[in-house]
Amino acid sequence: MRLDEVNWAKHLPYARGTEAEDFERELVVQLKLCTLSGNQAALSALLTQLERQVNYVNVSLPQRIRICRLLYELVALQSLDLGLFCVCCSTLTRLLRRETRLTIEDLSLDWRKLYDLIRNLAFPRPWQDKLIQNRTKLKNAVELVCSVNRFFPPTAAREVLEELLPQIQFNSMDWQLLIVQLINLFVPTTRAPKGFVLDDKDKPEKWLPTIFSLWSFNLRMSGYDAYFMNLVTCLAMEQKGAFRFTNQQIRFAFASGLHFFNLPVTRGSASLPRSVATSLTDTSHFYQLPQGGSLPLSEERAHTFARFIVYTMYDEEAGGTLELFEQLVQMIEPFYHPSNNGGWSSILSRFLRNLAKELLERVRAEAEPDCEVAEHMRLTRRMRRRFVVSTRTLAMLLLFSKGEDSVTMSHSTLKHLAEVEPDLIFGPLLDTLYTAIDSVTETHRMISAMRALAKLASTLSNFAHYPEGAQHVAPLLVLTLPGIDVNDPTKAWFALTFICNLCLNGVVLRELAASGDMPMVSSKDSDVASQPEEDNVVDNVPNPDMEYVEWVTRASTAQFESWIDQYLRRVFVLVDNMSSSIDSNDTNSSSFTSSDFGLQMMVAHTTEVVLLQCSKRYYPMVTRLITNFATSISSLSAVDGMCRIVYAFASALPEQALPALVPICCERIAEEVSNGVGTQASLSKRTQSHSETTLIWYMSILSTLADCQCGQLLVTYKDAIRSTIELVLDKCLSRHVYTIASSTLYNMVGCLTRVYPERGRSVSADVWADPEFQENHFRYWGQYAQVEQDDFAIKWHIAGQSEIDCALEIMRGVISPLVTSLESMLQSKNETATGTTNVDNVRMHRLLVALRYSIRCFGALIPPLSNPIADEELVSTIVEDGDSRNMPPRYLLDRQVEAGYLFSEGTPEYKELADMRRDIGRVTAQALVFMTESNEDDVENIKALILLAQCYMCNFGIDRTMYSNYRRAWSFGLDSFTLDSKKTAMPRYFATRRVMFVQASRMLHNARFGHASSLENEIASRMAHFCLSQYSEVRDYAVSALDDITALLPVLKYPLIPRFLAELSASESSDPERMTGALRVLDTQSMRRTCLRDWRFFPQLVLALCRAQHEDKPQVKKLVRSTAVAQVVHVTAPHPVEELEPRVQDLVEQLSGQQCDNVALLRLKEKCQEQYLFASAENSQLIDALVDILRDAGTTWRFAAIAGYYLDQLSSVKTPLAPRIVATLADNLTSDLVLFRESAAIYLTQLLSRIKHRSKPSTELYMAERPRSDRDYADLCERAISGNQDAQQAPFLDSPSAGWLAWPHTTHVFPQPSPGTSVAYESIDPEYQGAYDAVRVAIFSAEKWERIARLFSLECTRSPEEDSFGVPRAALQEQLFSLFGVSLLEQAWPSIEKLAMDFERIGAQRAAAEMIAGLVRGSKHWGKDALARMWGLLIPLLTLVFSRLRPDTLRFWQVCLQYSIARRDPRRYLPLIELVVCTNAFDPQAEAPFAEASKLELLRVLLSCWDWRIASTIVASRPRLMDALAHPYKQVRDIAGIVMYMLFSSEYSISYRCVSTAIDDFARYGSTGRDFSHWGGTQRTQGLIRDMTANVDAWKEEHIPSNEGTSNYIRGSKTLLTFFLASFGYCSRRLAIEHIPTILPIFSVLQEQHDDEDVSRLANVIMQFFSQVLYTAEISEGVANKILALLDESSAMWHVIHKTLPLLCTLTFSNRFTLSREVRMRIMDTTAAFLEHEQIEVRQSASSSLTSLIKCASHKVMADINSKFSAKLSTRLPRVRYGKPPKNPAAYSKLVLTRHAGVLGLSCLVLAFPYTIPEWMPEVLVLLANCIDDPNPIQSTVQRTFAEFRRTHMDTWHEDRKKFTSNQLEILTDMLVSPCYYA
Repeated sequence: MRLDEVNWAKHLPYARGTEAEDFERELVVQLKLCTLSGNQAALSALLTQLERQVNYVNVSLPQRIRICRLLYELVALQSLDLGLFCVCCSTLTRLLRRETRLTIEDLSLDWRKLYDLIRNLAFPRPWQDKLIQNRTKLKNAVELVCSVNRFFPPTAAREVLEELLPQIQFNSMDWQLLIVQLINLFVPTTRAPKGFVLDDKDKPEKWLPTIFSLWSFNLRMSGYDAYFMNLVTCLAMEQKGAFRFTNQQIRFAFASGLHFFNLPVTRGSASLPRSVATSLTDTSHFYQLPQGGSLPLSEERAHTFARFIVYTMYDEEAGGTLELFEQLVQMIEPFYHPSNNGGWSSILSRFLRNLAKELLERVRAEAEPDCEVAEHMRLTRRMRRRFVVSTRTLAMLLLFSKGEDSVTMSHSTLKHLAEVEPDLIFGPLLDTLYTAIDSVTETHRMISAMRALAKLASTLSNFAHYPEGAQHVAPLLVLTLPGIDVNDPTKAWFALTFICNLCLNGVVLRELAASGDMPMVSSKDSDVASQPEEDNVVDNVPNPDMEYVEWVTRASTAQFESWIDQYLRRVFVLVDNMSSSIDSNDTNSSSFTSSDFGLQMMVAHTTEVVLLQCSKRYYPMVTRLITNFATSISSLSAVDGMCRIVYAFASALPEQALPALVPICCERIAEEVSNGVGTQASLSKRTQSHSETTLIWYMSILSTLADCQCGQLLVTYKDAIRSTIELVLDKCLSRHVYTIASSTLYNMVGCLTRVYPERGRSVSADVWADPEFQENHFRYWGQYAQVEQDDFAIKWHIAGQSEIDCALEIMRGVISPLVTSLESMLQSKNETATGTTNVDNVRMHRLLVALRYSIRCFGALIPPLSNPIADEELVSTIVEDGDSRNMPPRYLLDRQVEAGYLFSEGTPEYKELADMRRDIGRVTAQALVFMTESNEDDVENIKALILLAQCYMCNFGIDRTMYSNYRRAWSFGLDSFTLDSKKTAMPRYFATRRVMFVQASRMLHNARFGHASSLENEIASRMAHFCLSQYSEVRDYAVSALDDITALLPVLKYPLIPRFLAELSASESSDPERMTGALRVLDTQSMRRTCLRDWRFFPQLVLALCRAQHEDKPQVKKLVRSTAVAQVVHVTAPHPVEELEPRVQDLVEQLSGQQCDNVALLRLKEKCQEQYLFASAENSQLIDALVDILRDAGTTWRFAAIAGYYLDQLSSVKTPLAPRIVATLADNLTSDLVLFRESAAIYLTQLLSRIKHRSKPSTELYMAERPRSDRDYADLCERAISGNQDAQQAPFLDSPSAGWLAWPHTTHVFPQPSPGTSVAYESIDPEYQGAYDAVRVAIFSAEKWERIARLFSLECTRSPEEDSFGVPRAALQEQLFSLFGVSLLEQAWPSIEKLAMDFERIGAQRAAAEMIAGLVRGSKHWGKDALARMWGLLIPLLTLVFSRLRPDTLRFWQVCLQYSIARRDPRRYLPLIELVVCTNAFDPQAEAPFAEASKLELLRVLLSCWDWRIASTIVASRPRLMDALAHPYKQVRDIAGIVMYMLFSSEYSISYRCVSTAIDDFARYGSTGRDFSHWGGTQRTQGLIRDMTANVDAWKEEHIPSNEGTSNYIRGSKTLLTFFLASFGYCSRRLAIEHIPTILPIFSVLQEQHDDEDVSRLANVIMQFFSQVLYTAEISEGVANKILALLDESSAMWHVIHKTLPLLCTLTFSNRFTLSREVRMRIMDTTAAFLEHEQIEVRQSASSSLTSLIKCASHKVMADINSKFSAKLSTRLPRVRYGKPPKNPAAYSKLVLTRHAGVLGLSCLVLAFPYTIPEWMPEVLVLLANCIDDPNPIQSTVQRTFAEFRRTHMDTWHEDRKKFTSNQLEILTDMLVSPCYYA
């Protein structure tokens, strides 16, 4: 059984009857009624209650499956409103995750239904309703897909690919991220059900190469790698060993995962030049796509890569995941060191934590008896240990990191690893922690050590899991005790957490006798024995000597007694000093922060568990210490801390606490009261008299003791406590004093009557009393009982008769007199008209406070009355008859559950207590009446009365605070202890808290069914009065109280809402304070939901908000805006009651249980229909009123905007469109206010699109088969321009991606327009004809268009540079011209032409571009004659405009072109193509550089939008781009290089005949599919690239460096560099990657081109980019071999070698997992050979490169390097006397060079390990030290090496020095000690 399957309710101490069956039966009945009746509000309310009740009631598995199917079908419907949609998604997700984990064998779902839903939400149409709500719907839908993907059948993978592969076009990234995300979401990764045989074509082996092929398209493109990695990771997890990745696939994933970390080696600091850094084609902002053009789907790179690594470890074979992971650890290890901090630290630490977490989860899963993973596919012990050793290395480095998050991640990592292999973790970790805790000067290390101990305490003390850890418990307790320090709260917190976690894990503080002498340590293995060498640690599995371990553990327990004494004394000092810093007269002191409060709570909690776990032998000592502390008064401000210690004492040891403290408290309290203390009347909360210190001190202790969780013991002291309470409530008038007395009353009655578990020790009471346990308790540490077992004994407190009698006696003796006293006081005040005195106010306040606490006493005694909402007679007493009929139906599961109440309905006690509670409610109502009518200025009493009323209405044994406390306690346990979700073992303390959480949930559920009568209605009405008070404090209290009341008793809000709405209306008596209160109430959650859904109130609220401009107070305006914004997102037009689809009705009928009452169902349907008709009528009136507001000239722009927002949400495509709306919006297009114009453009665009949607276009979409030839559409545009009739008459295919990768079976196309068609739409829907005519009248006027043109051309008010193309304005023009056709063009053309001809004004050019963009795009359905007329007007005008472009207007026309042609067939725009490509062709000989650059910019727009479908057309036009290779102007060269690259890349398309052919072909290439990362280009492209390089080479020969100005060589080189740099600004890099080996020699030479700094800079940038690119295995070796050849050929050009070696190093690191071992060895040998180069700069560059390469090398390679370079130092230099030359200078220089190479090589070995000491390093350091007397540069190299070694090992030298022998240390001492000035 899993932890989430436990039926916690079975541990409750009372019978629950058949509540589960009753709940399920009632649920089915109500679910059927709600669904079949079509009432979405009722269904939403039902599902919300279902979510609440699954906390304590489990639905049977078959029924749960049926409900899941029904909810899935409901979610797939397109007509659900936002609230119901979100509730359905969350409920379905919760049901799928809860209880027994459902599998695909239980439930199979159709993926296409959710796909259609998400597709519709992600790619919305302009005419769709509620576009604002689509984002929320989309987010919920995406989260749901992530949950239900495992229920998609495995055969669906091919279906998903059939759907999505034809939508891929990776030449451009426009919309492609969405497609990749959809593939990630919908491709099923679940293992096939048992007994189900997959066809070969459906197996992952067949379609997975397709995924890797797609992956290769966009290696290292932001986002894409993460989603493909997530897909293969899910496949590795869900297949459970049924499918195995190949080594090639694993290497591919590792190569990609390495680049997730943003390491500085793989992510350079170089940036693209501004002219090259062009934005990708992104048309998402032209449409209403999700933000950023992607789904709200988290990438989670670190998590997915870690999961992939863990779940693809199958064995230990060479080249497998485990070996690659060890290599990865070796590569990234330096980046984990604390001194190496950067942007990569966060993701690296999260990656490490996820590695350990996923490993633990897999180990636990494979240990389960029902594990489905085959035995040979599971992790072996050796594999686990190898993995843990590698991960441990990184976690230990991260332990003392600078970032707090990184430190936290390291602790979690060590925790998870210790759960797998504790000996590998605790051995080195404890040595480090002991040293760190002892450290005094390094506080950060000590705190990190404390945090680590707190995190790992439960694992360390688990005797069965790690026996050696038991002997460390007592020493660590003693060692961490100084951490409880008031001067360092952080350290104190973690020290307390460590102690607390140890005790919760079962550590018993009891001394054990260690018999005999200490046994000898076994030599085989023990924690204290010598640890095995690092190389053997994996194979040497420890076998601890248990005799030795147990003896040491027993001996260590002797420290417990003194430890408890010291612990309590430190806690007393901590509490006293923390509190003493707070002056009792200044509670606003900044020293008292939330962290101080949290620390006090932690002190109390830790003390409680320590006392629970301590031996009985220590009870007298504990009692004496705490009693002395509690009776020694320090200051009034120490009360809170002291009470928490006393509470811990009383909860853990009530038998000692009560006798020791209760008599003292009662005696001292009586003494203080008799002396007159506390009798001075005061209502102040902030100031207390110092004379009251003693009284408050002991009253607080007594109140704490009364809540001791041991009611039977409390009965003994009932008389003393009761008399004390009565004495204080009768005599004392100090607010603080009588408040504590009232809380004492509640605590005592609650302690006597509540149901709660007693004593949360680590074991049950029987086990605790067992002598064998007491004598060997350490053997039980960390062993938890199974929660699901019946013998998991929780000892509950159930009130006995004596306790019940005591509670009733107290309530009768105290509460009844309080009610009588308050009644008498109210009566006397009503009878006398004189004012009240301060004493009277205090007395009333005392009564109100006492009654508030008294109300809480009834919670455990009697349940709330049954919910009467279904009782029509009772409802009619509160709600008027008409309103009652229009109230939305609330199909509540109105059934209370058993919650352990003492008295049930029908008993005498129940009647007595119910009457007593009712009396309190009655007197509360009387007090409210008195306050509202006679005493509204008595703020303190009003606040107390509001709290009393709130408590009476809402408190039934549980409140939100108590409920949250239980939840936090449970969350704390889950965080502190790594609980296995597949098992039910857990610490008893948290298990009892979890059961109490269930008990609290049941009581809170019952509280939702409180009694709603005329008394409650009166109280709520008076509460509403105070919500409108002039005092802000009163309003705050009243609004909060009313929110709680209406949430529990919804029926009470209906009479109140009109009252608050009336306060918002404009009148002479309007008051801003009352408006503030009304707005705050209406903005509460319960009120907001009702106002949104109830059409009796919603129109009034909307109009009140839109007309609230009469109030100028800023607070009111802010509230109006916030209320409107919070509501408008959820506003929806009325939904008609629609008949469910047959399949949904069938699912409803399949729900087992009682059949629906047809009569009741029919009545409900009629009621829903009535509500819809009523809402529709109200909606129409509201829309008219909003239109009036917009038409009102006096409406300010803010409130007009609010009205516009509402209007947009309320209009629906399913309802007729009022002509007044569109007419008003059309008029507002020419408003003088910018906001009016902008909002009118947006809303009118949507309404016009709805008219179009309901109308019939002249050319309709239809489905066409795939073309006969795969390449039909690649050159279709070219053939159409050349006059081919078939190409010109072929239907339009607007999708730019269809056919690029693969052709679908059918695709959407549009026919060619017929000749003579004069209108775009043949007929208008009659319901929209009026709106159509209204728009036509408004805009068919030349004057109107002149005004539109003038206003839309107004420039940006901030600066002209910030003026940008307005997509909403262009969209409006598109809808207008699309709907009204060429007739509107005749009206608008003069204004458009006038704007376009105004070349001086930027705004005019922008407005003209917007209008022309909308015109061209809106001509989609025009006839041929109309199109001819449009192009006849446009082409001459555009020809002139394009010839007069300026730098500040070019951007507008670029976006104009992009908007016009995006995602449309290029054959729609043949005249435009001819203009841009042919008529306006590029002329490299022209003398106008900007004009020619502008032509290329426009050409680039065509390429970016149409890509492969326009490339052949441009090529056929023979653009003279090559002639611009050495153009004299940089502006032209840059854009020419970019356009050439885009043109050549755009010729690439694959065009498989169908998806099946593509999938089969990808599989033919191998497991990683077809490599699309590189492409050489067409033969023509290859020839042009060869021509470019040949021209540059030829110009190089002619280049004269001293020549003035730039030469053809320099200009041509810049263009060539720009050409290849464009691949990093453009999405397709495959062309550049293919030609890297060819161009590397050229660029390496250009790096040293000093004639022009731009050339060398660009060359350096591109070389850096190329070295960091992630290559596939096919091309990475070619690039590496070319660089190696380049180095061999450049032996005489040391500058080239100096620049190229670091790039070779970067290339090797970036492609470590794709390069073969042979190539990597060649790279290392070549780099090492350059250590003997004659040029010192080359040797230094080779040294730094070799250092980086060694970090990625194997141990064998490092050993070979060590031997090789050590041998170079075998020959010593001959002695040369100072000032004299050597005998043989040539031989001497050669020997110096050889020895310098040896020193450099050994230095590389040393510097490659800056934070560790490998076993070979001491000898290497000694060799280097022996070279210190050699001449330079040898001597300087040795000095730098030792200086760096000293810097990197300074922090850990006290540990590192242990790895050196004494002789080695003696030799190295002089090298490692800094010289002294005085030496």
